[in-house]
Amino acid sequence: MNAVCQDIDLLNLAPFAASQEHALFKELRDRDSIHFNSEPGGAGFWSLVRYDHVASAARDNNRFLSGEGTQIQNRRAEGHGHASVHNSDPPLHGKLRNIVLPSLSRAAIMKRQARIEQIAKSLVEAVPRGEPFDFVEQIAVKLPMMVIADVLGVPPEDSEALVGWANLMSDVRASNAEQAQARAELYRYFRSLSDHKRRMPADDVASALVAADMHEEALDAYFMLLTVAGNETTRFLMTGGLAQLARQPDDFARVAQDRSLIDPLIEEMCRFVSPVAHMRRTTAEALELYGAQLPKGAKVVLWFGSANHDEREFPNPERLVLDRKTNSHLGFGLGPHFCVGAHLARLETKLFLNAMFDAVAGMEVLAEPQRLPSNWFTGWTAMQVRWS
Repeated sequence: MNAVCQDIDLLNLAPFAASQEHALFKELRDRDSIHFNSEPGGAGFWSLVRYDHVASAARDNNRFLSGEGTQIQNRRAEGHGHASVHNSDPPLHGKLRNIVLPSLSRAAIMKRQARIEQIAKSLVEAVPRGEPFDFVEQIAVKLPMMVIADVLGVPPEDSEALVGWANLMSDVRASNAEQAQARAELYRYFRSLSDHKRRMPADDVASALVAADMHEEALDAYFMLLTVAGNETTRFLMTGGLAQLARQPDDFARVAQDRSLIDPLIEEMCRFVSPVAHMRRTTAEALELYGAQLPKGAKVVLWFGSANHDEREFPNPERLVLDRKTNSHLGFGLGPHFCVGAHLARLETKLFLNAMFDAVAGMEVLAEPQRLPSNWFTGWTAMQVRWS
């Protein structure tokens, strides 16, 4: 049980870029010991890859902390300033989370359904039938970009700039200097928007955050987190989920005929894709973890993508199973750090799928979708498709 397996390097992005990471994770899940990964210039990290292991640690924010950062590298998306809700522990985490929860509750999000539905329909209608187009560029980038801008209270014409900053903030290949520049530009933009919302508050998240009278650096961190999370995860969920549905044409036809299957389809897409592939924690104390002795301050990585493909929990994990009896997936995380934007992601995906099935008879993926070379996000940069 104490043997340390170092032959698989989860910092190597090549298997992720080639969509081959699940073969590695299956091998790791079948080993008796948890996996230790060395890290150039760092202390290395331990990986939790089985469903029950990941779920247990995700619930336990007393022994597994987020305040030291949730990336494998010792860096936080918000830099060295005030911690975001994402990179914080109790009691700060609860205080920050409660500020935005009312604005992102199911009831609050449902009030925006008509606007989100119109955005989805307009994007679907703008795509030509019978001609190749890039789904990522025409739909997957634009929909969450326009929706999160509406929710935040960002003018539509500014939403594209937000995506550019968000892309850099979540790119594991980006240098610290590149991320610092993107972060500075994002902070500058939202400080200007905050001044406007103080003078002219509206029914949006930006106004709610400004009204909370947070420290300026805390406000910066909040806007940064919502921009990145609101754009990227839904984009990847739709792209990867739809690509797999196209590989299952019988199920594509089933959903087109029976829209009651859309809700379970979305949950399966969340499980199958796992847009956030992992989150890191740091041990609050020395502990024994599944046969390994970990010191205080050890990095422990929760691989949600692996947990969501664990055969012990999800039979036939490499397919979208529309009639799966139970689906306690970790696509939105679990425990105290469960995604605050889950209601929004589910709704905009549902409205897009309904709009697509209303207007499209069939879909063909013309080439293998291009994966983002990242072990942090399960994402795609391009997917050529044709709608009929």
